[in-house]
Amino acid sequence: MAALVAAGGVAGYVQRRSTASLVAGLSIASLFAAGGYQIDAGKPDTGHPLSLAASVALLGGMVPRFLKTRKVWPAGVMSVAGAISAVYQGQKTREWLL
Repeated sequence: MAALVAAGGVAGYVQRRSTASLVAGLSIASLFAAGGYQIDAGKPDTGHPLSLAASVALLGGMVPRFLKTRKVWPAGVMSVAGAISAVYQGQKTREWLL
């Protein structure tokens, strides 16, 4: 997810020279990377909620953009990936915290 979101942010910058897309993409990608690191380090109780927060942030930014533009890349792909990730990370967070 970190690589996909970073690629989306870079694509937004390259296509539209949108610094906001670059900053948002790299910021959310870093949250996913930090969550993945926590999970790999044996701390899934912190890694999954962090990745869930990143998924929700991704959805919050990309779903409205997709509904407005109807463009598959990056808004559509990121919306679907964010939704899948949110469901997975939500389930994993629930497993580790309950």
